[in-house]
Amino acid sequence: MTIVALQRLWSVGVPLAGAVLAWWLLPEPVRPWSVVAAALLAPVAVVAGLLAVEFAVAAAVDPRRPRRSLLRVLGLWLREISVSLRLFMWRQPWRSGFAEPPLARDPRRPALLLIAGFMCNRAAWRPLLDSGLLREFNVATVNLQPIFGDIDAYAEVVHRAVERLRASTGAARVILVGHSMGGLAARVYLRRHGDAHVARVVTLASPHHGTVFGRLGYSRNARQMGRASRFIRQIAADDGGRWSRFTTVAALDDNMIVPRSSPLLPGARQIEIDGVGHLALIEDRRAWQVIADEARRAVASAPPRAAA
Repeated sequence: MTIVALQRLWSVGVPLAGAVLAWWLLPEPVRPWSVVAAALLAPVAVVAGLLAVEFAVAAAVDPRRPRRSLLRVLGLWLREISVSLRLFMWRQPWRSGFAEPPLARDPRRPALLLIAGFMCNRAAWRPLLDSGLLREFNVATVNLQPIFGDIDAYAEVVHRAVERLRASTGAARVILVGHSMGGLAARVYLRRHGDAHVARVVTLASPHHGTVFGRLGYSRNARQMGRASRFIRQIAADDGGRWSRFTTVAALDDNMIVPRSSPLLPGARQIEIDGVGHLALIEDRRAWQVIADEARRAVASAPPRAAA
């Protein structure tokens, strides 16, 4: 099953389940408006409940010092709900087939590959692409499929996307940008194919050291992201701490990657962004600016090389 198909099933199934429950549980006579209201509220209730658990666990395992006020936490939670609903109920299931910006055949123009994370697809990057902040770059996106597969297998998915982008633009090197699991996919690509064609890697809220939520996952790739998992230990041993080409961004209020220091790699350029949750980071203008700035810096500092 593709990411889009699964998310369409989710976006239809949850409201339908809410409507069925309302029809079944409400006393007679069941009014149509109450069924419609239940269908609309069901996704909000499910997402809000799941995120409340995530924020509570994150606060317990890795509390902020000083602690956030309840009002501030409520704001973070509401923003994450808003992003999650738009992303999983509308944009990813029904608007993922959008056309990417046209690629220019210009080796001097920076080329970026945007890699979506776990249970996400290329539509997660749509606000960034629509912002115009990357208009000076050649930009392509890639989905990590199969959706519940082995993260190591995503090395080839990224490799094919890198080669397509290089062939289309003439770029000798590309900048890899990964959100969440997308950052781990960039690392396994480098482990298997080397860094000859990579100018920079920017990771946003990627669980480089794992997350407590990984152990609760059903799929193989979710479990691989668990703290101290075999995958996390192996990938750290294999790349030997060679992270000087990385820029790692952490959300200090991340509700999914816990501990919140997990996205930061020693030896990498480390950036921490305050006041934003895990999914909201991908729509945060501060994170967008980091991507654009790091891409410019990488290209400006790299020696010219001919594309192979």
